[in-house]
Amino acid sequence: MTSNLELDIYQKIGKALKDIRQEKKLTLQQIEKMSDQYAPRISKAENGKLNLSLGWIIHYCNVLDINPSEVFTRAFAEDFKSQQLENLLEKFETYTSQNSKD
Repeated sequence: MTSNLELDIYQKIGKALKDIRQEKKLTLQQIEKMSDQYAPRISKAENGKLNLSLGWIIHYCNVLDINPSEVFTRAFAEDFKSQQLENLLEKFETYTSQNSKD
């Protein structure tokens, strides 16, 4: 069974792939012709309804002529920002609590 966290990951990666494909002005039918994947399967992947293997993601990135890191950067940009903010707030709280003791 797929956990909610896994579903969230698949949705984020799928959305990033879809956004990149659309920015390149490519249709699902064009991608189907460029790869060995059927349009309905690609659509499922882009909508987070398919468990994606790393190999599949890399293959799709090759079809789109992009580096896989672009997909992961886009997919998790907000998560990275949130984590950075949490780290900053933790440091601030530590700093203020140390200064209040002085």
